[in-house]
Amino acid sequence: MKGSTYLKYAIGEIFLVVVGILIALSLNSWSERLKENKKEKLTIEILSDEISKNMGAMSEDFLNNNLILDSLTLYLKGELIKTDAYAKAQFISYVLNYNWGILEYPTLEQELGPSRIIKNAADLNSSFKDLNAAHLALDFQLNYLNELFNNQTVPFLLEAGAGTGLINTMFQFNSEVPNLSRLYGTEALNNILSIQQLFLFSYNNRIKRLIDESNETLVVLKEL
Repeated sequence: MKGSTYLKYAIGEIFLVVVGILIALSLNSWSERLKENKKEKLTIEILSDEISKNMGAMSEDFLNNNLILDSLTLYLKGELIKTDAYAKAQFISYVLNYNWGILEYPTLEQELGPSRIIKNAADLNSSFKDLNAAHLALDFQLNYLNELFNNQTVPFLLEAGAGTGLINTMFQFNSEVPNLSRLYGTEALNNILSIQQLFLFSYNNRIKRLIDESNETLVVLKEL
């Protein structure tokens, strides 16, 4: 009888220990899921902020570049007439100072890897890849613009004695105004501006693509 009683007590003790362990494991698992959910939510917020910030900067650049493109189109058609030296110098400086932003790539790597923080987001995974591709395409086209500016535009302006005029758009007291204004309407300047117009148009199209991809990614993030 005593042996049977002790056995029952022993089984009861073991049962209580097992139940206690299971409860502890369950609580620990619940706590870990809670931490992961908080981390996931924070990551989504950070990514959304990064993408929104980039999209805002690109939207402003897109609008400003469109204004430059409009001015270039009128100029190259011969429909934009500037009469005085100051206006000519200011125009040249304006169209050559195209808008481009230094963008921070969203932290996509940790989200696309096998141990990504954001779980069960196949749509987001696809959207991130498209967004990353849009960033790369934008950088690629910007290189063309910068190479044109650095390798052709700047040497051309320096040779004409107007290289530093681009730094200062307030030409009232700039001694380079006559040199810069004399370039207005010349074949050499028109050739450079024609190439820039093509490159800038392509660059702005890629900005538009990046804005669209950013919008789509934000929609996916909002739905998580």
